[in-house]
Amino acid sequence: MTTYGLGPTKLYAPSERLLHGKDLESAIGAGEAGDWIRLDRGVHGATRSNVLRGWKSTSWTRVGFRSVNAREIADWRQAPYWQEGLGGTGAPSWSLPPTESETALCLCHGDPRVRAAALALDESAELPASVLPLVLIRSADTDASVRTLARAILDRVLGDADKALLLELASLAALVGRRRRYGAWVREAVLGRLGALPAEALTRLLANDRESRLAGLEAATVYASSAMEQAWALAEQNPDQGVRAQGVRTAIRLALASGQQAVLDDARARFLAHLDDDRAYGLRLNTFATAVETGFLHVDDLATLAATHRYRKIRRHACAAVLAHPEADVVLDRLLSARDTFVRSAAVGRLRRVGRGDELPRYLTDLSGGVRATACRELRAEGYDLRAHYQALCADPATVVPAAVLGLAEQGNPEDAALLHPLLRHAHAGVRARALSALRMLDAMPDDALPPFADDPDPGVRGTALSALRGTPCLLRDLLDSSREDVRARVEVLLELNRIHRQGTCRCCPSPPAASRRARSAKLLPEPRQPIKPRTASCDSGPGAGDSLPLWLRPTR
Repeated sequence: MTTYGLGPTKLYAPSERLLHGKDLESAIGAGEAGDWIRLDRGVHGATRSNVLRGWKSTSWTRVGFRSVNAREIADWRQAPYWQEGLGGTGAPSWSLPPTESETALCLCHGDPRVRAAALALDESAELPASVLPLVLIRSADTDASVRTLARAILDRVLGDADKALLLELASLAALVGRRRRYGAWVREAVLGRLGALPAEALTRLLANDRESRLAGLEAATVYASSAMEQAWALAEQNPDQGVRAQGVRTAIRLALASGQQAVLDDARARFLAHLDDDRAYGLRLNTFATAVETGFLHVDDLATLAATHRYRKIRRHACAAVLAHPEADVVLDRLLSARDTFVRSAAVGRLRRVGRGDELPRYLTDLSGGVRATACRELRAEGYDLRAHYQALCADPATVVPAAVLGLAEQGNPEDAALLHPLLRHAHAGVRARALSALRMLDAMPDDALPPFADDPDPGVRGTALSALRGTPCLLRDLLDSSREDVRARVEVLLELNRIHRQGTCRCCPSPPAASRRARSAKLLPEPRQPIKPRTASCDSGPGAGDSLPLWLRPTR
């Protein structure tokens, strides 16, 4: 006889075992915290059809090689439901007295009236002690009457309970505590009496599924001060982003609660490594926001992130956090020398408010236009003559810098073009390129004067001239015979882009007269058909009379 090694099978879920009359010990087994949560959800979801009378659900499940109706396994129409009585009274359709399985089903029922009736059994001492985990879950119920009854029962039972019962309910209390609206009371009722989350319960939660890990980390934030290493282990190794984020938040709050400088320094170092190494960019932003809100990072750490971090959003969030810090003036010089123009601009905008407005003219020649604009705005508020300052910088060709040339053009005075024209022959290539751009900004350099600059020895000047000519294909075509290979290649690219996107239009060539609206409409009308002449006897005679007929109708020759 051939035997096959089959694996263990589980045909009935715990909720279905209860429906078939099994007691809680047979239905749920060892009764881990997650098992009670799944039992509650399973019964609640299955009994909703009894609440919504007339709504029928039919599903099929696979048993071996056959698909059977789920009602053949568990017909939830047989579960207890609310029966309306005379005079507006009612009661669940259970046995008298109700069995343990019926009580458990009613505590998880989808109808709040059935749940409240099951909790009311406590008044007649008919509520079994084995359903206490379900009473704990009902203490965070969304229905106010059910929640009030359950909390009264739980408070009375836990008030006289020993430590063993509290330890047994600790994991479940941590899981139910994740329910945002009403779960905090349950967690405090159990863990608050214990004083801390037991290490064994925390280990079980962190080694379980995602929901259990999150519940364990949230409970450890308040009730487990020794869970720092476990939180960092999940924050650095877990593949789930939500678990990693909660692990970092828990580690931050535990480090702050410890009050020990060595613990804080180690946690800051690991957090800064997390900002560099974590694979999820959005996760780093979220955890950084938590660190800023809790005051976890020093102002020196924030300044270092704003000045040197490789990710732009973290640099800019760190800059905003530094400027909002009470000790921002101490590290302002580090922001002024940052590579990020946004950070430098924000720091320049802070100078006048901290009494360092005399340093603003130095940033009028910054390489970034945004920084120059911020410095101009701050100096203009003080009545500073910006145009005279830039004219003085551009007057001496020996000391002029490229940024000053652009800054003078940004003031928008066409009269300054006379000061910029001599700089087109400056020895410094950067000054020549900026002077060319500045004259274009002031509309003081026509298109036909640009081609000679395409033969400049410096590639930056040549690129500036060709970029200014990108809308004039008639002038670009003349540069196809340039002696410089890079000019010819760039001209070909610009001509092709002009052909694709502008259909060959040129701003320096006269445009053809626009067609009238009537002429454009006439082009859209179909051509009139030629009238068909009636055939006569004379048309059918002659040597070529049959040529107008189709091939299959022409006479043979």
